[in-house]
Parts: sequence; structure tokens; C-alpha cells
Amino acid sequence: MTLSRRRLLQWSAVAAGAAALGTGTVAEAAEKDPDWTALRKRLHGALLLRNDAGYEEIRPPFNLLYDDRYPPAIARCVDADDIRKCVDFAGANHLRFAARSGGHSYVAYSTPGNGLVADLKLMNRVEVRRNGTAVVGPGARLIDVYHALAAEGRALPGGTCGSVGISGLALGGGIGVLMRKYGLTCDHLVGAKVVTPRDLRVRSVDPGSDLGWALTGGGGGNFGITAEFTFRTVPAPPRVTVFVVNFPEGSGADVYGAWQDWITAAPREFWSNISVLGGPNPAAGVPGCLLGGERRARELIADLERRAGVKGAVSGFQETDYPGAMDFWSGNLGRRRFMAASRVLTRKADPAKLSALVTGETKVALEVNPLDAAVSDVRPTDTAFAHRGVFGDVQVYLSAAPDVDRETAKREVNDVQTRLAEFATGGAYVNYLNDDQKDWATAYYGVNLPTLRAVAAKYDPSGVLAFEQGLSPCPG
Repeated sequence: MTLSRRRLLQWSAVAAGAAALGTGTVAEAAEKDPDWTALRKRLHGALLLRNDAGYEEIRPPFNLLYDDRYPPAIARCVDADDIRKCVDFAGANHLRFAARSGGHSYVAYSTPGNGLVADLKLMNRVEVRRNGTAVVGPGARLIDVYHALAAEGRALPGGTCGSVGISGLALGGGIGVLMRKYGLTCDHLVGAKVVTPRDLRVRSVDPGSDLGWALTGGGGGNFGITAEFTFRTVPAPPRVTVFVVNFPEGSGADVYGAWQDWITAAPREFWSNISVLGGPNPAAGVPGCLLGGERRARELIADLERRAGVKGAVSGFQETDYPGAMDFWSGNLGRRRFMAASRVLTRKADPAKLSALVTGETKVALEVNPLDAAVSDVRPTDTAFAHRGVFGDVQVYLSAAPDVDRETAKREVNDVQTRLAEFATGGAYVNYLNDDQKDWATAYYGVNLPTLRAVAAKYDPSGVLAFEQGLSPCPG
């Protein structure tokens, strides 16, 4: 999921057009055009306006349902000084502002329709030091991070979509296939360089500081713009076995019931999630990733089938190395058309209730990720990621057909999310943003919300980074 950063336009100037402001589409217009030429002269990288060559290549957000976002200017930042100048320009001109890494913001907050985007994709270096730490640029894609680390015999727990930017993933937490063994991506953050709007400084921070702590799961775009990350890495596992087991229609409840007991009993070297697939008779899909060999993986599959009383069809089974496994999960790196939301499960869910949420004429799927083992070795307040000591996270996901518009997709996903919240905690994963989530601040940040708001107010008191679901104070 990418970083999302936005400063709202002057509130008094847009009071009459509040509805249009919320859309972030090409129809929005600032009161007057900023002096883009002046900014262009200050930057080391390029500044692309809407009619410039190359603009359309980098403009679109990852989610095709938000393809109507046309920022008036995109800065192709090449260093921290470019980021600093963009933050300065946005603040001085009362502009919406967003820094964008991979561009995967679920609701395209990183591609505001009326404002300046600091595109960080060119800041993508990955350097592995002798002590095993990795210095990573904010625009690096996960698949490139994984391969660069593997070349040096190292690994970092992270997400499964290779085109996601490291910034959004790490700043929101970072769930993925190695997390039951090694924890979240944010748990490995040991340092960062951050441009803070308050004083336009490039700060060196560590997790022991208030700002450093806020970066360990406090969400992208809330405190400053991260210009560099330093991560603690682990030795790359020499053998990794991956697979997907597809279970037939009508088995969704039985497989889910078996899966949630099976995964909590599994060794930490093993990760799996489950998708309960919507339809008249929900089916289930269960991927798995074992830091080990084929024999043990096949034993785990057989155990799940025995518990569920259902035979599955195994696909993609292979014993490989660490980069091979990351390639397996990355799959298609192209853009997608989807709508999503999430809810946190404090404990295991009633299988019949969960399956009933997606029973009927629906294409919504429920993807459940475990948040046990190493993830829950950490206390909720030790990092800004508060969802520790819980069972898992449920992503409500709709892969939208070409004839399904954004509002229709929202209604279907939010209907399921609302009913799911009746037996979930109400918490949610900030990297699965949903712009209709009414309780978003408490849901995303839980017990850490007051402290995170205080950190945002300290480092961005004027609300340069404010956006619809941001923690920075709204400009007055």
C-alpha cells in the first residue's frame, strides 16, 4: 500500500464546493495558479505539469477505480532536498500535498486531484551494510528490495505485491509471508531520515524518539516525508516452499473453521492466510509459505485437509529460495480495479457467521491474515502499530468488473464491512484504507491515537500534510 500525504486547500475558499473537494478529481481548481516555474528552477529533479511529456506515464494511481485523479504538478524528486523544497512550496502556496512511493494508496490519497505530488520513485537505492542493516530509498519497490537484499544473503519481512513502495508498507506496519517468524516490516525499522514541515529540516531519527516511534506503524503522510529508511535485516532463508490450495464451492465455512485452528498451531516458520470467496456457495483459497522443505509443507497441507474434512486442489507448489518465493507472491505487477476495507478480529471468528457475510450474489472476498506469533510478541504501545495480541485482520476485498463503478463497489464492500464489525473489534489496518470508514482514526490506531496526534501536531503544526484521513491538524 503506498504513502498518502495531502494538505487540504484553504478551508474558507472551498466551503461552497465541499462536495467537489472530497472527490480530488480533475474538476477541482485552486484559487490561483502557483508559480510552478519557480519550483521547477529550484528542483534537482523534473517537475511535470499536465501537458508535459512523461506526465501521463507516471500520473495514474494503482487503483483504476480512482483513475480520474489529475494532479496539476508532479515533482520527480531525486533527493531529500527536493522533498524539502516541495514541502516548503506546498506550505507557502496553501496547496494540497502528497508524497508518493509506489502509488498503491487504496483510495488514491497519494494522487490528489488538486495539488502537488512529490513522486519518490527515483529515490530507490538499496544498500546492504556489513552489519546487516539495509539503507533503502523511499521509492524502492518491494520486489527490488527483496532481490537486492537476497544478493547479499539478507531478507526483510514485507508484503506480497512486488510493485508496492517500501514507504507505504513500512510506515503502516507491513504484513506479509515472513511475519509469523520475523514480525512486521515496521518492527525492523532502526533509523530514518525525515523532512518535517515544522522547520523544513531533514532529521535523522531512530525508533527511540517520538518521531521514530510514530513511523513504526503510524501511517504514511502524518508526521513528515521519509527520505530514507534503515532496516535491520535477517539472514535469507535458503529453502522456502510455497503453494496455494483451492477448495471447492460450499466449503468456505468448513475450511475457515479448520484454518484458524491450524494456523495458530503451526510453527512460526510457516505462514498462511485464507480467502473466503463470495458467491452462492462460498469457496476458499489457502496460500502457504514455509521456511523449510517440501516434505514438511505437504504434511501441513494434509493436516488442513484432515481438519476441514475437504480435499483441496494444490497449485503452484514449489520448493525454491528466498527471491524465488518473493517472485511467486508478487505475481502480476500491473494496475488493478478494486475496492477494499478491513476489520481486526480480536479472536477466532464463528465460521458460519464469517462465511455468511459473502454468501449470495456477490464477488466480495474475505482475506484473513494472522497477527499472532512474532507480530504479537510486541506490545501494542511498543510501536505505533497497535494491533498486537489479536487473532488477525480481515480484508474485505472486491475485484471490480469493468462495468462496476466506484460508488457501486463502495456500497458492496461497506455493507460487508459494517456487518463484519458486529463481531470484529472495529479496528482496521491503515494500509487497507477505506475513505468511507466512519471510525477511521480509532480503527487504524487504537490506543496509540492520542500520542500519534500529538506527534503530528508537533512536527506539522500548520497542517501542511493534512488529508482526509490524516493526523496532522487541519489548516485554519
